[in-house]
Amino acid sequence: MKRRKSFGVKLWLWFVFFSAAIFLALWLLQTVFLQSFYNDMAIRSAEKAAAEMAEHSSSADFYDVIDETAAENSLLVFVTDAEGNILYSADEYKGLYGNSGQTEPKNGNPYFSSDEILNWEKGALRNLPYSYESFIAKLKETGEDSAGFISEDNAAYVAGCVLPNGDILYISMPLGTVGGTVRILRLQLLWVSVLSLILGFALAWVISKRFEKPVAEIADSAKQIAVGNFHPELPKGFCTELDELSDTLGETALRLEKAQNAQREFLANVSHDLRTPLTMIKGYAEMVKEISWSDAEKREKDLDVITREADRLTALVNEILDFSAMQANGVPQEYGVIDLSRAVQDVIGQFSPFCEQNGFVIEAEITDGLTVSADEAQIKRVIYNFIDNAVNHTGESKKVKVSLTAADGSARFAVKDYGKGIADEDLPYIWDRYYTARNRKNKAVVSGLGLSIAKEVLTAHKAKFGVDNRNDCTFWFKLKICSNI
Repeated sequence: MKRRKSFGVKLWLWFVFFSAAIFLALWLLQTVFLQSFYNDMAIRSAEKAAAEMAEHSSSADFYDVIDETAAENSLLVFVTDAEGNILYSADEYKGLYGNSGQTEPKNGNPYFSSDEILNWEKGALRNLPYSYESFIAKLKETGEDSAGFISEDNAAYVAGCVLPNGDILYISMPLGTVGGTVRILRLQLLWVSVLSLILGFALAWVISKRFEKPVAEIADSAKQIAVGNFHPELPKGFCTELDELSDTLGETALRLEKAQNAQREFLANVSHDLRTPLTMIKGYAEMVKEISWSDAEKREKDLDVITREADRLTALVNEILDFSAMQANGVPQEYGVIDLSRAVQDVIGQFSPFCEQNGFVIEAEITDGLTVSADEAQIKRVIYNFIDNAVNHTGESKKVKVSLTAADGSARFAVKDYGKGIADEDLPYIWDRYYTARNRKNKAVVSGLGLSIAKEVLTAHKAKFGVDNRNDCTFWFKLKICSNI
């Protein structure tokens, strides 16, 4: 099985990868691609400078523009006539030699005044470069007034044009001067990269351990919750997201504790409630077998008890199975327009024998003719569960009030009991499965699933529902009224 890396190790590795990616990009940009970037910028600068000089060719400050542009862009510039005689030249170092500003330089050399004797040994007289002939050939070849190309030795970019007066403007910009800079950058970047990577790895390790600690503490708390400790110490104060995770985990632990307690209570209640009918079924079956078999009247009464207790047992088991099916597969629905008023009256009628036998009273206020779109069987089940819940909790008054009214385009069904109400600490959990209130007084079989089933059905119908616990206790739901059947 492949071993998984911890959160801290993964975070550290991502920091390392991020740092390495940044330095790789810097190496590529500063070394591998620097020459290409420089060449592109040099070509654009040379072409722009040629256009600017040509634009001022007919102005009085033409040579001043040449001097200034050559100095700013490190250019070698020549102005020649059509036969190749040098009329003017300039480069970035011209300012070191001085210039008299003459417009007709002696012997084609602008670096000396007209009364100064040339010193050929100093090499002050600038000659046309070899690429000049290639430039002239390119102009003739293309038949255009301007041309630009990289020299054959890739050492310079040559550009220029034919000026309006027929003279030739030649510009050359070196491309190989960046090589020395690249070597310096490589050495400098090597040291910076080594030091930065060491510092970055160390910083990433510290940060990863800092982030790992609260996450590991939360994980340990989650493990404690998993084994039944619902009150672990949850870390807080590192960051908002982890604080929210701690709060959520704490709330989850409380809900799990509540659910576990409710399930234990449910198992205890169901065990007791199942034991009672099973004991009676077994006892009366033995009684029929051994005592009342020959007495027809007595035998019939005993068999009635067995049948009744078997029905109670079947109803309890069916309720548990139905809720499990709803949780697994959802609530089955067959929608149609139903008469909700008649459905409520039908369900109340089902409680008549029970009320007569046990002295309960169900007061009904039913508005006739209220129709809704719903699954009739499921809605009747909700109504039955609400009334059954009220009967089980109404207390000594043995009175339950059922109402169905119309308001704001909705039919509102409500069931009110007159018991002690629901304790505030129990109120958030009354819709939870297996939950039964602690103040139940009667001995009816109650699984704690009635309200949970009602919640599932009403949620599937997108109905509004709730409980009012201010005066007595009233469970209610609302469905939109639709056209009559």
